[in-house]
Amino acid sequence: MKTLLQTLFLSCLLVLSAHAEETRMSMRQDGNILVVEGRLEMLVSQEIAWAVLTDYPRFPEFVPGITSNRILEQRKELKLIEQRGVINTGQFRMPFQGVLQVEEHKRDGQPDGMKIVYVSGPLKDVQGEWNIRPGKPLGLSYRMRMDISKAPFPPPLSVNIIEQQVRSWVEAFAHEMQDVKRKKE
Repeated sequence: MKTLLQTLFLSCLLVLSAHAEETRMSMRQDGNILVVEGRLEMLVSQEIAWAVLTDYPRFPEFVPGITSNRILEQRKELKLIEQRGVINTGQFRMPFQGVLQVEEHKRDGQPDGMKIVYVSGPLKDVQGEWNIRPGKPLGLSYRMRMDISKAPFPPPLSVNIIEQQVRSWVEAFAHEMQDVKRKKE
């Protein structure tokens, strides 16, 4: 029994150490514009973070709600991606399909982040932004900007749905980055 408890305790420590910090959420609203950001710090390299963020076809394997992610067009750091999925909260379920434009950014040759704009579908005009802050631990953040008067969600639920989606995405990408790191070790 003692060995089992020790094993469980060590397993918990490993899981906790894999996530250097809990996801910190912030939200601000200016009129109809809602900005939600999820941030965390993790012990992965910039290269691993970038590899996961830019592995678009694999998103359905690890991002909740995304069922298809297909690159339609690619020009240098600009990509058009068709995305399909379901936004599913306990209170709401909405299938979606749309095209997003992704602009990847590097600074001094190092991955820095990307800007995302949904150009069609129910999330049209929603903007997202991934940022990578190099260091140990590495900082990872995702910010979503949406005009909630145009949101496809029921108005009383919009803020909670958007916050839940941002948290879910940040945590899904962070988890995948940790998995990739473990596989390389």
